[in-house]
Amino acid sequence: MRREQLTFWVCGVLLVVLGAVGWQMPVPYVRLAPGPVGDTLGTVPKVFGSSSDKPVISITGHPTEATSGHLYLVTVDEYGGPGEDLSLGDVLVGWWRKSDAVLPIRLVYPPSATRQQVQQQAAEQMDVSQEDAKVAALRYLGYPVQPGVEISEILANSSIKGKAQPGDVILRVDDARVRNADELLAVLRTHHVGDHVTLHVNRYGTPVDIPAVLGKPLTGSTVPSIGIQVIDSYTQPFRIDIQLSGVGGPSAGLAFALGIVDKLGAGNLTGGKSIAATGTIDLDGNVGAIGGVQQKMVAAKDAGATVFLLPKDNCGEAVPAAPSGLRLVPVTTLTDAVNALRTLDAGETPPSCPAG
Repeated sequence: MRREQLTFWVCGVLLVVLGAVGWQMPVPYVRLAPGPVGDTLGTVPKVFGSSSDKPVISITGHPTEATSGHLYLVTVDEYGGPGEDLSLGDVLVGWWRKSDAVLPIRLVYPPSATRQQVQQQAAEQMDVSQEDAKVAALRYLGYPVQPGVEISEILANSSIKGKAQPGDVILRVDDARVRNADELLAVLRTHHVGDHVTLHVNRYGTPVDIPAVLGKPLTGSTVPSIGIQVIDSYTQPFRIDIQLSGVGGPSAGLAFALGIVDKLGAGNLTGGKSIAATGTIDLDGNVGAIGGVQQKMVAAKDAGATVFLLPKDNCGEAVPAAPSGLRLVPVTTLTDAVNALRTLDAGETPPSCPAG
């Protein structure tokens, strides 16, 4: 082989090797892509970790209405981030795909964030969105709810083990009203280890009195303990469960609330159509802005949705990127969302995001 040919082949091999190394080189970016969808009126897809046909929303202790159509929650797949390197190849793919977004990691996460912290925060946001959706839906339908302290876990050495249940909402300790965890701690501070108290709880609409003996403080605390883990919550007149794993964040709140409203008798809210919804929701039913709206619109369209309910504050970025055939309906409250769906079901036109 002549020297020129040898040089050519060696350079070619080096370019291939360098290209392969460069393609896998980690870079400080995050890629967002359309994620899986879940039907809040249906069962949990396997992609969300379900091994059986469990409904996304189940209601116990109250009759439910037959529903039709689909009411999708939409998600975003994220590549990269703290503790998960994104390769240069992933970035190039993200830049090439119109449905994806590539962002510098510093614009998404603080420099000190860890993967565990990110996952924990996302899980907590999902838990809060589910609880807020339940309360917002119940309030919309006129059911009374009261603030209290929900028992999320009963420790092995608790005196109320076998008497209380996760989901019980503590409203009073003896005669002292407790509306949140801080008020519960304030009451317990007035007692001593070994004191006997009565917890007055609401168990999905049924009042239950539970005797308790206060134990030693939990690790890191100086307050006598009931032996439970709690979260701030509200009473429910009957049991509402939301089954969804493998996804985090707060943006499914609106879809959860609409699914609960539909199942509790709104009257075929979707009109048999395929509807997608996104938006945070608070206890009063206010809908807030979300991230990744472009990717969520693509996910909704790919799932077959023809209508996309979204926070009004997201209209500006959504309109230029909206897929063809997907109607954008802006909302600011749960009431707006229900009214918009009823307008569609009547064959009329609900408000749409302004163009430009």
